[in-house]
Amino acid sequence: MRSLTRLKQNLRTALGAPFVRVVVARTAGGGDRVIPVDEAAAAAGSLDAAAIDALLVASTAAVRDGFVKVTVVRADGSRLVLDARHGGAREVPAAPEEKRMAGKARGLRPDDNGPLLRLLGIANADGTISAQNAKKYKQASHLVELLRPAWETAIARGVSEEAPLRVLDLACGNAYLSFVLADALRAAGVPFRLHGVDARDDLVARCTERAQAFGLAGLGFSRSTIAEAANLGDLLGGTPDLVLALHACDRATDEAIRCAHELGAVSMFIVPCCQAELATQIRRARSGPTPAYRHGNLLREHAATLTDALRVDWLEARGWSVDVVEFVDAGHTPKNRLLRCARVGDADPEAVAAWVTRCEDLHARPTALG
Repeated sequence: MRSLTRLKQNLRTALGAPFVRVVVARTAGGGDRVIPVDEAAAAAGSLDAAAIDALLVASTAAVRDGFVKVTVVRADGSRLVLDARHGGAREVPAAPEEKRMAGKARGLRPDDNGPLLRLLGIANADGTISAQNAKKYKQASHLVELLRPAWETAIARGVSEEAPLRVLDLACGNAYLSFVLADALRAAGVPFRLHGVDARDDLVARCTERAQAFGLAGLGFSRSTIAEAANLGDLLGGTPDLVLALHACDRATDEAIRCAHELGAVSMFIVPCCQAELATQIRRARSGPTPAYRHGNLLREHAATLTDALRVDWLEARGWSVDVVEFVDAGHTPKNRLLRCARVGDADPEAVAAWVTRCEDLHARPTALG
């Protein structure tokens, strides 16, 4: 009881000064939540006595429910952390911005993009990014920067409210990239229409709820397989400027490549995922031009690289320029290969025929690419 009284005294003092939010948390990763407050009044230090009393009541109720840590977050990123177990308080100064951005300047900033990072669960409610989510944060931030030249090229061609930048995210899953890209475009003042599709109803519902909660106009989601997505140009209001497909499993990556090509997309960013089809085809052939065909582990690795190589060949034969880059360090994810593609011309029938011949020689052909 004495510790709770001490905590309430410290908390009342802290709430009399400007702050941005109050977060309560359990111990040992048990979860956190934000206590509702008039954020504008809190940031201005103008909460009235009744509002402060309500915050104290809500915080005390949370403590009795097992949320033993109460954190008052200030606008500069500093925090006052109160512990209900002994009632004490400690000041935590704001970390240098570079440290908050995991060691280097990034386009996705915890200060500017904090609300979105919290909404996606990348940042904690108190604004910090845990070691568990640091890799996800680095990956999303770096991908946005890799995408920047594509949207700047589209802007140079001309975008407006009537003709916005159009982006299609295939097999979007939790759509982290769609959200951070939409937030970056919003911050840059770029009119956009971004639509994500996934075959799972629960993921589509979650993404739709998050988009509504964040108020990102122009961002929408619907349930669709990639094969059914060929008519999604209508939802975008025209041909997509950019098609995204991150870690679409197995043949879904090939389906995404073909879909983007047939939709007439201007550019695409593809991060391939697992693909076992070619390994199976090669194994059945029981022969091939390299010894890798005869050894299981070597065959799997060889087939994975060969799959992406044939994807690049397929695209180049159909008028695409392709860069193959490592978009994050392999320590973040082993699936770190990015195919960055831009349409530069028309298909070359001879190159298309050569691709088919090459597949026959290798006893391997991605069926989703035709």
